[in-house]
Amino acid sequence: MKTIFAGLYSTLVLAAVIPFGLVDARPFAAVAICMFALSAASLLLFGEPRRGRWVFVFALQLFIVTSAWIVIQTVHIPWPFLANPIWKDANLLAGLSRDTISVAPADTLASLLYIALPAMTFLTGLIIADTDRRARRILLVLAIGAGLISLFGLGQFLMFPKMLLTENKRYYLDSLTAVFVNRNTAATFLGVGFLLLATFASENGRAYFGFSSAPSGSFNEGLAFWFFAGLGLCCLTALMLTQSRAGLAATGIGALLYLPYLASQWKSRRSRLPSRASRSPPRKWLPAAGAIAVILVFAMIFGGRAILRADQRGADDDRFCVWSGTMHALSQNWLQGTGFGTFRTVFSAYRTPGCGIGGIVDRAHNSYLEGFLTLGIMFPIGVILIFLVLARAFWNGYRARRRQRHYPILGCASVLLAATHSAVDFSLQIPGFAIFFTGLLAPVISICCSREERVSENNSDVPAGLRIERSAEISEI
Repeated sequence: MKTIFAGLYSTLVLAAVIPFGLVDARPFAAVAICMFALSAASLLLFGEPRRGRWVFVFALQLFIVTSAWIVIQTVHIPWPFLANPIWKDANLLAGLSRDTISVAPADTLASLLYIALPAMTFLTGLIIADTDRRARRILLVLAIGAGLISLFGLGQFLMFPKMLLTENKRYYLDSLTAVFVNRNTAATFLGVGFLLLATFASENGRAYFGFSSAPSGSFNEGLAFWFFAGLGLCCLTALMLTQSRAGLAATGIGALLYLPYLASQWKSRRSRLPSRASRSPPRKWLPAAGAIAVILVFAMIFGGRAILRADQRGADDDRFCVWSGTMHALSQNWLQGTGFGTFRTVFSAYRTPGCGIGGIVDRAHNSYLEGFLTLGIMFPIGVILIFLVLARAFWNGYRARRRQRHYPILGCASVLLAATHSAVDFSLQIPGFAIFFTGLLAPVISICCSREERVSENNSDVPAGLRIERSAEISEI
């Protein structure tokens, strides 16, 4: 039953990405209904997760507290000093005042779903991914899905550059956006997808080419290596064609943290014998240095368009003007906020003449500033708690796991990539990517919050990563 649920869960997470990142109301409602139904069924049938129960409880409590605060922002409060001053002016003009924290209570209440859906995705993933095998299968489906989406994006960009899925492209005509409207969201998605694909390419490559203590792998593992490596290169190439400066930089930061560790695991059986050469630091870190060199060379060759755009634009960017107005608004509403989902309404009152009069600014291009402005002091407290919990889970996984240790580092690199890019863009505010990202974190946390499992004695039925792990345990004994 859980295997069926895992398949439905993976399919739903990928389905949330495809229709323009789920920014339209109808596909958003359809995915929300399906995910909430899957969440309720999983909780009723399987109960709380056996793995990472403390993470599950924390996430659930944080979601409840955040939802309660959002609802409080929309109701009449008896303390006038917390109510937004806009209602005093409304009372003078119309004789009626709502006396709420939110300047637009209806928008705030409707925006609650944009937190609920990723939260339910994460909680459901923790319930379903209760074994290493099931968690890895979910990650495998997400990796293949990300690779196929990048391949589709490349094909459409090369053959039909003016099209976005089935519609005419209106924005970013010179950039690849895959299935997203914004190139920065596409860059974050492709960067995370590349890290996922690198994981499975490394696992199968180590087993097939004999760079582990396990016996050489089968033909299927070699085929899997070239398959994942090819999709990973598609992801990386598509990332370069997005021309997203911040996306390229954030992916580079995540890759520099993760890929050198993956490369350091490619050790032949001979190198595992106790010898002075195998213990020498230069030889030990040679694969990691090679991985860093490959990343830099690939970025210089294929990232020329993004580098050229960064050189031409420099510090001339409209988002800096938006940040100035956002900081001004934040200085007057830092305690209680202006109401979740009200940035578009609030910013118009603080927009400076230097930002011009064209267009409507509906995002701050900085998720931290926008969250602080709309939710108040509760937002930075919640973000700090989230980072602390994730850091503890990743650290516990790094210490407890041996041959699966790359999964905690994968989670850390993915969080670093998304968190860094969120400082200059709004990828995590796009529902489709938020669902994909939390759908990735859930199985990674499940792996981190458990110890080694016994695997089948029949190596032919064991995936490459688990087969290497079992062989290593036998060699240690």
